[in-house]
Amino acid sequence: MKKILLASLCALFALTLSGAPKQSDPEVFAVKGKGIDYTGVYPAHIKTIAVITPASYPVPSAFNAGVAKLRAAGLKVKVYPSATLKPEGLAKSSYASIPVELRVKDFEAAWCDMENDLILCARGGIGTQDLVANINWEKLPRRPELYVMGFSDVTMLLSALSAKGYGHPLAGPTLNSHPGLSPAIVPDMKKMLAGEEVKIKLKPVKPGDCSGKVVAGLLSRFVRVVKAGYGLETAGKIIVIESVGTKVPAIRSQLDELLAAGFFKDASAVVFGHITRFSDKPKNVDAVINEFAQKVDIPVYRGFPFGHTAQNLVIDFARPAEIKGNTIIFPAL
Repeated sequence: MKKILLASLCALFALTLSGAPKQSDPEVFAVKGKGIDYTGVYPAHIKTIAVITPASYPVPSAFNAGVAKLRAAGLKVKVYPSATLKPEGLAKSSYASIPVELRVKDFEAAWCDMENDLILCARGGIGTQDLVANINWEKLPRRPELYVMGFSDVTMLLSALSAKGYGHPLAGPTLNSHPGLSPAIVPDMKKMLAGEEVKIKLKPVKPGDCSGKVVAGLLSRFVRVVKAGYGLETAGKIIVIESVGTKVPAIRSQLDELLAAGFFKDASAVVFGHITRFSDKPKNVDAVINEFAQKVDIPVYRGFPFGHTAQNLVIDFARPAEIKGNTIIFPAL
C-alpha cells in the first residue's frame, strides 16, 4: 500500500513539473538591496514611456516592479493593452507569446501616439521576427526622435528600425531587466541617454584604433537578421555582440555564418559583450573568440558591459564612438 501511495505521489509530482515552464527568463536579475532609483537617469526630454511586449510573455513580478520603478522616478508609463495578456501554452514554455496581430496592434498604437518619447520592450524571448514581418511600415511616420529600447530578441526590431531609418534604436535593458540592474551601471547609463561622454575600458583580442557609429545585439538574432534580409548596415560601424544560452560550437558556427554573409565586411571593429549560459569552460569561449579575431582584418575586443547580466549598458545606435588605447569612447554630443 505504501509503495502504491508513493508511486502515485511521484507520478503527480512529475505531472506537476511537466506543466511548468522549462526555461527561466534570462533577462530578469535578482534585486540586491533596494535596487536602482531611476530618478534623473532618463533625461528630461523623455517624459512618457510606452511599454509593449513584442515577443514572449514577461514575468509578472519583474514587469510590475519595472513599471513601479519608472513611475516612482516621475515618468509617465503607458502599458499597452496586450502587454500583459497571458498566452496559451505558457505552462509548457516560458517563451510563449500572444498572437502576433495583438502585438503589432500595440506596437503601431504606441508608435503613432505622439505623446510617447520612448517605446520600452517588456521582454525579448522569441517572436520579435514575427512582429517585424507584420508591421505596416507604410502607415507609420518615421519619427527619428522616438526612442525604442530592448535587447536579446528585440535585436530583430532594432535592426529593422536601423535598416529602414525609423525611430531611434537603443540596445539596452528591457522593462523586466530594470528592477535588477546593477547600480554600478547607472552613471554610464545616465550619461549615454543624456548625450554625455562615456568611456569603457576594453580587453584587446586584436587591438587597433578605429571609429564609427555602434550597432549592438544578440549573436543568434544577428544571424536571423542576415538570413531575413533586413539590410542592416554594418560597414564603418563598431559591432557589439553578446550571446546567451548557446553552446560554444554553436557560437563558432554563428560567427562563421555572419562571416560568410559579409556581416563584418568593412566594419570598423567587433566588440564582444557578455557571453553567458554557454555550458562549457570559459577557455573554450576564449578560443572561439581568438579564432574569430584571426579571420577578420579589423580590431576585436572584449569586455563591453552589454548583454544578459545585471551589467547591461544602453547603447545608442545614433552616437558615434571611437576606440583608442583599448578604450571605447562615446564623445559628448
